[in-house]
Amino acid sequence: MLSSLHTYRTANGSAVFAPFPMPENPVLSEILAKLPTAPDGFYRSVEFVQPIPDAVLREAQTLFDTNRAPVEDCYLVDTRERDVRVYADGLRGLIYGAYALVQDAEDAEDGQSVRRGLLWDLPRCPFRGLKVYMPAPDDLESFTRTVDLLLSLRYNTIILEVGGAMEYKSHPEINAAWIDYCREMARYPDRANEIQNKTYPWDKNSIHFENGGGRWLTQDTVRGLVEYCRDRGMEVIPECPTLSHADYLLMPHPELAERSDDAWPDVYCPSNPDTYRLVFDVLEEVVDVFRPKIMHIGHDEYYSIGICPRCRGKDAAELYAGDLTKIHDWLAERGIRTMFWAEKVLDAIGLNGEHFGGSEARVRHPDGTVEIVRPATWRAIDLIPRDVIAHHWYWSIAEYFDDEFNKRGITLWYGNFAPVNFLDWNRRLAQGAGGGSPSHWSSLEDATLQRNGVFLSLFFGVRMFWDETWDDARFPEYLDAVFEEMFTSCNRKTLAGPHFDIEHTATIERRYQYLSSVPMQVERDTVGRYEVEYEDGEVLSIPLVYGLNITGKSRVWERHYQGELYDNPGLAERDTWSFDSKLAEVSYTTLPIRHGGDTWYRIAVPNPHPEKRVAAVRVVKTCADEGDILLGSFAVM
Repeated sequence: MLSSLHTYRTANGSAVFAPFPMPENPVLSEILAKLPTAPDGFYRSVEFVQPIPDAVLREAQTLFDTNRAPVEDCYLVDTRERDVRVYADGLRGLIYGAYALVQDAEDAEDGQSVRRGLLWDLPRCPFRGLKVYMPAPDDLESFTRTVDLLLSLRYNTIILEVGGAMEYKSHPEINAAWIDYCREMARYPDRANEIQNKTYPWDKNSIHFENGGGRWLTQDTVRGLVEYCRDRGMEVIPECPTLSHADYLLMPHPELAERSDDAWPDVYCPSNPDTYRLVFDVLEEVVDVFRPKIMHIGHDEYYSIGICPRCRGKDAAELYAGDLTKIHDWLAERGIRTMFWAEKVLDAIGLNGEHFGGSEARVRHPDGTVEIVRPATWRAIDLIPRDVIAHHWYWSIAEYFDDEFNKRGITLWYGNFAPVNFLDWNRRLAQGAGGGSPSHWSSLEDATLQRNGVFLSLFFGVRMFWDETWDDARFPEYLDAVFEEMFTSCNRKTLAGPHFDIEHTATIERRYQYLSSVPMQVERDTVGRYEVEYEDGEVLSIPLVYGLNITGKSRVWERHYQGELYDNPGLAERDTWSFDSKLAEVSYTTLPIRHGGDTWYRIAVPNPHPEKRVAAVRVVKTCADEGDILLGSFAVM
């Protein structure tokens, strides 16, 4: 459990808190309010101290027999005496320490005791983040809930995609066009995928029509979200897609598009001076709202290159580097560092010889002619400023891509980070990587975060970011612990009250669907229900949603090196571990459990009528799929 995941710790028994005065800081007070207390409790106060006093640091170094120096976000919690002290050099560390106290109590056998001793935690890497879309204007709570979860798991950064989902006072036409664009992309479930993959003969960008719920937030609302994060020590990096993924700029300004024959353009012309008048107007407003230290400028999936008359004949790498450098220099003048999706500066050739990223892609036509369908941009790595941050999401294609950034002194942070798939973490961290961030390319509801495996990545990632004893060989042990932590975190309130404890599985097997550009469809995914009949005849219906609270029983728990899966056409060759996506998808709401060769799933459902006796439970299958829903146990708790 999280309460056992600490760098250094001494423990000598445990004790309960007596009622104690809350700190003045409202965030710390809100966290500590979750601590159970008892009238005869031992602990009587919590004091938060910053910075860490030298004497406290020296004592910890002596006690733990180490010469470790403090790093950003490290913290100490001293529970040896009745007056508890939490030490850190900044607010974020104090918040981590407050959560450590609460998690200790939550994980204790009695649900209230906190171990006595000294705890000292030091992160292994400085960047521990999550990339998300802007929340819908009427669902800001999903954003704040996500931020609170990140802090409880000791993350320090949230990357918030802005795009067309924030008000632009100097260009209201962007917001008007964004509404129309997103409405069209959501007209039916496959519409965005149809435009991206089935309409044009050229590669197109994925369509982020769920950003902001397909709407836009006022600047004051966005300032409120940023303030919520900053009040909690959470760093906020705004992401403004530029060069590529520029549909939000180009729908109202098609005259700036690289392709004049694309009704849904996504790449702007980097040779048109008018492009930058628009780009810098937009960035100016984002800077004013966010006041960021770092801005993410996108630049991934740059496909339409050298098409328009202005760009035709120009070197692709120079076009890419020139655009990035223009924006970098504009940001640098304002004291802001540049971060970008970095695959286009890699000569990315995979294990099987397939060309990705910034490598050149060619096709040979039936008449024998060769066409360059994607010019090489990888030389741009030596044309761009060295102080950029490479958001490296090609870590799974070939491990040696890391070297291209490390040997040039370019800061490397992993993007689209998937800890269960990540290979050779300790070595890559030692060679210079600074951390990572999973990404969520959909709306911010818990259901989509779960089904896209984001919750699993966050809970698994905290171990890689903080546990110095991390060992790939212990993966099965980590997986069991993480599944238990996720289930408890998701269902803590339900488990504490009257509920039904259910174990079930299914012989129904469906293809895994990642939720991006294709939204979650609950009606399609519902495969059945349980009808719980009480003795007075009232019936409670419990929906069974495939991928959310049930899935097929034939799951694979072991990881396999994906670079050797040459005989499996369903899996591309990658320099990474493979992991069962459907097992990842269903974890959080459920607790996956192995019974022999089958996987069953435990769920907890609130019982709204604990005063009534349950007379019957019926399994009702509502889908036409082959297979059955199997109810293993149903307990009234």
